[in-house]
Amino acid sequence: MSGYDHLIGTELVNGCWSWDSDRALLYAVGVGAGLDDPLRELPFTTENSPGVAQQVIPSFLTIMGLPSPWVELLGWKSEGLSPVGMVHGEQSVTLARSIPTSGKAQLSTVLRGVYDKGSGALVVKETRITLADTGEYLGSTCMRLFAQGKGGFGGPRGPAGERAWRLPDRSPDQIVSLPVGLNQSLIYRLSGDHHLHGTDPARARADGFERPVFYGLGSYGVACRALVSALCDGDVARFGHMEGRFSKPVYPGDRLDTRIWRTDDGAGFQMWANGERLVLDRGVFRFRAAARTS
Repeated sequence: MSGYDHLIGTELVNGCWSWDSDRALLYAVGVGAGLDDPLRELPFTTENSPGVAQQVIPSFLTIMGLPSPWVELLGWKSEGLSPVGMVHGEQSVTLARSIPTSGKAQLSTVLRGVYDKGSGALVVKETRITLADTGEYLGSTCMRLFAQGKGGFGGPRGPAGERAWRLPDRSPDQIVSLPVGLNQSLIYRLSGDHHLHGTDPARARADGFERPVFYGLGSYGVACRALVSALCDGDVARFGHMEGRFSKPVYPGDRLDTRIWRTDDGAGFQMWANGERLVLDRGVFRFRAAARTS
């Protein structure tokens, strides 16, 4: 038993989140679409290119979120948008269908767990997303946040029954290399992430970084672009699930190499910065079940 057990399963927030075509386009540019070749990802960066239908990058689902008092619910204190020392640990996205280019979604976010990692606490939040006009299930996201200095409360170390991840003992089947712009954080933050460690040197150091970082979910979006390109031939209808663990920070100006190992139902992957720093680990990609045979 821990002091947080009675909170597990609590719905943290329930409400609507709306977007339009321009917001999807801004997100795409924020995660680097078109940076290395402005003509290569027009389905994600334009809505009016002749003969090109707009698509939404699947990781766009990660920015669908509503404010909730979960920090206060746990008895912690925020400074700015989160406690000092809190970093993004892991993220997953699951899609049942492609994301419309505009719409309104109903979001329900639930606290799934608070785990004792000793030096800190791991907080797990899951958001279920349905289309507001039809009630159709769109997908879900799961976010794991590591709060430094909040451990030692005597709870379990992690969720039971998690699937093991092993690095394949062969060279990657494919490597997709993509740049991060020097101003990438300034663009990405316009999608809604205003945490100061992406722009303020003092807060970046307080959160454990040597300088302002490129946001974790921003680098996650870069990896998503790489996977959609390499495994789905640019067709988001084939995307089913993506997950990964943030291991080291990404900085503006880095070049990110997504190393991909194909599997029967998708792929495993890692993302490295400049060939020297593992930034996204334990990656899993799965095709959408209905799309695998198409």
